Amino acid sequence: MARTVSATGLGRRLAPAAASVVLLWAGAAQAALTDTLCIPSGGAALAAYPSDEALRQATAAAEARLAQRGADDPYAEIAPVLELSGSVGARPSARAVSEYCAAAGELMRVSVQGSQYQAQTYLLGAFQAASAAGLNRPASLAAYRLGLVSLSGSTASGTRGGARRGVRGAAAAVDEVRQQTAAVTSGPCDLLRNTALLINANLGVSTASLACAAEQARLSGDERTAALADLRLARLRLAVAESDAAGAADFRRQAGEAASSGLASAHRLADPALRAEVLGRLAQAALDARGLAAAPEVAHAADAIRMAQPDGPAAQAVAAALEARVAFLAGDVARARGLMDAALLAESQRDLPARLPEWRLLLAEMDPDHREAHVLAAYDALEAVRPLLPRFDPLTEETAFSLYMRRIFQSAVDVQLAGAVGAREAIRVRDAQQIVEAYRQAELQSVFGSECIPAREPLTPEALKAGEVLLYPILLPDRLELLYVAGGAGGEARFRRLPPNRAIDRQALSRLVERAVLSLSYGEDETWRPASRQLYDLLIRPIEGELAEGSLLVVVPDGALRSLPFAMLLDGQDRYLVQRSRIAVAPALAYSQAGGAGQDERLQLLAASLELEVRVPAGYFEKLEGTANEAKVAAVADGQRIERARLIENFRKADLVQALTREQVNVLHLATHASFNGRSDRAFIVANGEVILLSELRQILSANRTRGDELDLLVLSACETAVGDDEASMGLAGAAVQAGARSAIASLWPVNDAGTAELMKTFYSLYRDGRSKSEALREAQLALIDGGGENAAPGIWAAFTLLGAWR
Repeated sequence: MARTVSATGLGRRLAPAAASVVLLWAGAAQAALTDTLCIPSGGAALAAYPSDEALRQATAAAEARLAQRGADDPYAEIAPVLELSGSVGARPSARAVSEYCAAAGELMRVSVQGSQYQAQTYLLGAFQAASAAGLNRPASLAAYRLGLVSLSGSTASGTRGGARRGVRGAAAAVDEVRQQTAAVTSGPCDLLRNTALLINANLGVSTASLACAAEQARLSGDERTAALADLRLARLRLAVAESDAAGAADFRRQAGEAASSGLASAHRLADPALRAEVLGRLAQAALDARGLAAAPEVAHAADAIRMAQPDGPAAQAVAAALEARVAFLAGDVARARGLMDAALLAESQRDLPARLPEWRLLLAEMDPDHREAHVLAAYDALEAVRPLLPRFDPLTEETAFSLYMRRIFQSAVDVQLAGAVGAREAIRVRDAQQIVEAYRQAELQSVFGSECIPAREPLTPEALKAGEVLLYPILLPDRLELLYVAGGAGGEARFRRLPPNRAIDRQALSRLVERAVLSLSYGEDETWRPASRQLYDLLIRPIEGELAEGSLLVVVPDGALRSLPFAMLLDGQDRYLVQRSRIAVAPALAYSQAGGAGQDERLQLLAASLELEVRVPAGYFEKLEGTANEAKVAAVADGQRIERARLIENFRKADLVQALTREQVNVLHLATHASFNGRSDRAFIVANGEVILLSELRQILSANRTRGDELDLLVLSACETAVGDDEASMGLAGAAVQAGARSAIASLWPVNDAGTAELMKTFYSLYRDGRSKSEALREAQLALIDGGGENAAPGIWAAFTLLGAWR
């Protein structure tokens, strides 16, 4: 995993971070300037500083370009603007510093070359400088941007062979938010003013930053920032309430308070279109949080929305939908349905009726006798608009998937499976599986962008051989569903549905996965064992009869299951699942194929390693130990380099380009830091003095390949995925697809050098001898188990997972 200095540890590790992490705008001199000005609590003094005027001009130019940014990365244009030299002896004013650092932090937040850690650090520094000087408007801007950084993904990191760091799952994050709330009595900004209180929780940083931004914005009269901060805060707290039953009432109350405050600010927005849009979203959040108690302020908002845009179909549709929800909550179902019909009619007149699916779903709640028809109409409407939706909402930067899609997909799967009885069962299960597959594809494309991972021809049930079983776990809000298909039936193969398990729901199962993975990967206790047995009983025991010794299980995971190493699940006899079956993970059938029968005789391998510390704009990466030996394991046998294998130590991007251009490589082994957490478009591997984005790696791999001639296997042995973060946990699955590989083997958490080298040595020996990828990995894992000692622990061998093609 990429070993950056984790931003989630600001409180405990900020001082060493300030000393050791530098941003390489254009060399050490600029890094010293930026770090000194923007590191929270100051930094070492400089001999000379830029003048206030120089900082203001650079800030204005940077902000103007940031405001105009589109799909292109603005780094190359903005970074030089922020490169300033010292000309005066006095430190610049607090206003000039805070505004400059807010621009620098925003660049790091939005750029694919940026760093989550640097963005958080600079924005926190900007806030503290502004707050100390009583500058409310710059403080609110910095705090709002800081909240968006923390919402955009995990910055937790680890290092191979070292202890894991960062957020310890969603449950821990929620607990830490409660602790932070209890620790501060005089306002949300206290957490940002007092760095020592910032503990390891992106969720805590987000809630504190957004609440602080709203408070500071109102003090300065910046109603736009206040309303948007409250909107994001309300939606964030509602999301937490859904995942935390124990604290749901408190989080909904807090969400309602944020929505109410935001509505007051939104009413004062000058721009009519913006006023109508923000009022509509905040009113929806108020209803979600407070129900009928929010009716008076929602009615006021609906009137204001109509007045803001009297001729606009979008505004009229939103106002009618809000009034429909209030009427339904009040028990006036007939009026509610009439208003929803009006909302649907007005929305359908828009060029992009993005809310049509959501409101058809609302109509399903109001008309339960025809729920199935309404839900399926909502799904059809979503499929019509989905290709046209932007990846991110331009107002709040939330993903279109979270705003418009998730509930529609889940509801459509729910009604299809609910109707899977009697003679209709086979058809309904087939339709449900197709919706689930579209759901998985939409999730991946939402995270990575459809242009980065275009769909392929999906794997079909008839392509499965005897002994190969495909499992679709579906985590629904009220139950666990399992669909599966067993191979060997040819054209008769079809998905089957097991009885739904209503004893567990999505939230409870996610907590179970979290307990298992965190206990196992941190290696601090044995609580993974009971959790592992429970997960086996829930997920595997229902299909145990299909899994003969040495069979293959392919899992298309949902939600938290993406971070679960299925190999370590324990049956009733305390046997690991890997001792029964080979295992592979498929992010979606459209991105997976079975692969060939085995590797061919023309196998060409390239192994590249890095054992240097690296400082780049994305952060600071510690020196890795043992990666060179690991790469040699892949490329060398009995002291001799294997024919058609090449080894590159401390590689650069140019080395990869040259090697991949010269030869058709089938297997690429990268023993270096790899980062998949945080924003997906900045997923990268670390080379000597630079990073290589996975999108760049795909271009490098495809530049000299003919159509259909993909990289067969990508091995990433020093990486880590986030636990408790559904989007971040897709990073590893999407990495293979995004890099253009048929399959990948990667670690879910950091593993020591000895364990990694031993497993890889056995894997490559077996793979070169003709074993399939799934066979070679399983036998390598079994060899560690049977060998005893430290490497027999599942925290070593279970970290490695096979994604994609298994043959």
